[in-house]
Parts: sequence; C-alpha cells; structure tokens
Amino acid sequence: MSTRLLYHGFGIIGTHYVRTRYKKGEVIFTVKKEPASLRCPVCGSREVLQKGKVMRVFRTLPIGRKQVWIKIAIPRIKCLSCGMIRQIKPTF
Repeated sequence: MSTRLLYHGFGIIGTHYVRTRYKKGEVIFTVKKEPASLRCPVCGSREVLQKGKVMRVFRTLPIGRKQVWIKIAIPRIKCLSCGMIRQIKPTF
C-alpha cells in the first residue's frame, strides 16, 4: 500500500506508510513522519535535531463498519536557529 489512500482518503500529508494491522474489527495504519518535512513549530526553520519521539494514536473516519486508527510517532525536535525544544504538530 502506498500513501495515496492516507492522503486522498484521510488528508494525511508529510508521512510515509509503514504497515497496516487488523485487530478485533479495527484497522490500524502505522505511519512515520518524513525527516525532510521536519520544521521548527516556532520559527519554521529546517535546521532541527530530533530529540526523541512519542507514539500517538488518532481515530479517524471509519471504513464501512470498521474503526480506523492512525498510529504515528510524533518527533520532539530542537531548533538550531531559535533554540526551542518542542514536539511538532501532526499534519492532519
């Protein structure tokens, strides 16, 4: 599967598809943030270092009767321009 369904169906951009799991009538898409799209949420600089990550799960629109979840690792970054350390905002 490519990122086309995630983009056209759910509006998820700036990510890369990792895998799909089916669990108890649910569909779980795992995606990861593309490193080239990382920017500082304060100043917008691309000069950032990744300082860890947090796994988050978002519920989205169902497909038929199945609940759909998006699982993504949200990176925590340090900006080399302004010095801020923050988690980036999801792009969906």
